Amino acid sequence: MNTPYRPPGIFVKNKSMAKFALPIFTRDHRTGLLKELAPDEPDHFALASVNPGPSHIRVLVADADETGRRCAVQHLGKAWPVEQDLTVECASDGIETLEKIRSRQFALVVLNWNISGPDGTNVLRTVRDSGLHVPVIVVSGERREDIAQDLDSMTAAFVNKEKMDAFSFRKAIVSSMLLQAGVFGLLRSGILNKLIS
Repeated sequence: MNTPYRPPGIFVKNKSMAKFALPIFTRDHRTGLLKELAPDEPDHFALASVNPGPSHIRVLVADADETGRRCAVQHLGKAWPVEQDLTVECASDGIETLEKIRSRQFALVVLNWNISGPDGTNVLRTVRDSGLHVPVIVVSGERREDIAQDLDSMTAAFVNKEKMDAFSFRKAIVSSMLLQAGVFGLLRSGILNKLIS
């Protein structure tokens, strides 16, 4: 039986392991906060498949813990400029994270360092080894000093899970974009200027 070639580090989800769809969040223009889209809303699947334009930003939050994902989404919504359209997708493990990063264009990935199979270190290494230069924020309960070598070598920003708030999240967003700015010109795109101001 011939097995199709897959480059090293490319993971394929076992099709027999069906999962429930994770929520997608988008900006509520009345309140400025992120709201969860109901699966029956007409644009739920359209938002998930469309590539964002310059005014529409797509972010991936990867965390195995639902509370951790929702906390990150909440802080992200408060930290991101209100005038930007924002869609946040979620992933619950390393395999799903890699699949989504490869299939869609994200302006930012928020990655729990201790996500399951493969863990944050391996997800980030696979992303970087694949030549994908998306800004990444690593969220962890560990001290930055304990994982600094990995963060620095793979150009990722850091937020401590226990100290996470809108201010530290905004700082990490700017830091992650600055780390990648030379690669794909965020300074010229105007996104970074809106975050700093």
